Amino acid sequence: MGELQAEAEVGQEELVEGLEGLGDIDEAELAQLEAQLAGGEAEAATAEAAEAAQDGEDETHLEGVEVEDHLKDAVEGNLRLKRLLSRDSDDGGGGPAGKKRRLEPGEAEKVAKINQLLTKWQLTADAVVRHVCENCTLEELETLNKSGYCPDKFNMWKSTAEIFARYVAEMKERKMPAGSACDAVAAFKFRWKLDFSVDKVLRGLSHKDLRYVLTNFDGERELSELIEEAKLVEPEQDNQTANALPEYPGVNTIGRFTRLELIDPLADAAVFGDANLTFALKLARHRKALGHVGRVIATTFEEHETLKERYKEIDESIKILEDHFAEVYHGVDCTRIAIDERFKGME
Repeated sequence: MGELQAEAEVGQEELVEGLEGLGDIDEAELAQLEAQLAGGEAEAATAEAAEAAQDGEDETHLEGVEVEDHLKDAVEGNLRLKRLLSRDSDDGGGGPAGKKRRLEPGEAEKVAKINQLLTKWQLTADAVVRHVCENCTLEELETLNKSGYCPDKFNMWKSTAEIFARYVAEMKERKMPAGSACDAVAAFKFRWKLDFSVDKVLRGLSHKDLRYVLTNFDGERELSELIEEAKLVEPEQDNQTANALPEYPGVNTIGRFTRLELIDPLADAAVFGDANLTFALKLARHRKALGHVGRVIATTFEEHETLKERYKEIDESIKILEDHFAEVYHGVDCTRIAIDERFKGME
């Protein structure tokens, strides 16, 4: 009882202190606080009344309808979703405007430029053209504005948005590297606006050195200095693909990352009827460069003596194939491969 009495006394003291603190607030502030509280209570009461009326309306709709027990939750969920959607619709129609999305830095300027272009083209109501504009950068929008371009609005076969999207795509393509195939070195040289003398130097680098240069070059340091630094870096032995084959040619090795592998690295490959073994030789070299470990089996229909008479380089080709761990068989008829004892168990 003594503890309860002590707690009550402490509560009375805190209440007295709170009331004394109110003395510092003037009457205008008190009146403003009372008005805000009254307004909040009125809004809450209005919302509760509207929700109660809606619930009553939903119950009225369900009168006389038998709903199975396992479907009651689903029905109630649908009704609740209906109330929320109708409330949002009412707020959008005549209620106070919702909060506007905060624009990112520079986005307001882009929106203004888009509106300027659409007004200029008299396409403010075309949502698809606006979407194409939103996917452009501010620099591209300024280029469109200065170029005097206007999309065709009366084309019989394509919509205005399709024509405009095609024009934007072509405009972006004109800024890309032109001419022949574009590999990692060509793209790097184009990005940093390097001269043609750099091309030969970069293509002579190993995979490790070229990857280091492409990753760490920032346009401020000298390229020759970065290349010398790359030669001193030791590759990490972490079994990552980026660190594979560090001493192989850089351009070809990095090109593998943008190429679709159609051959299983563990699968075996057999070549039949390859008389001078040129195809099998290219296949063996290709698979070795890709790091494939599957077997390569090369066969010829003719016997070895016949091949030596026809092709002077046959022995050298066989030696290179064996250096690539390929197997070479002669006198093989591919139509009778199933009964050839040399291929027994290779199904």
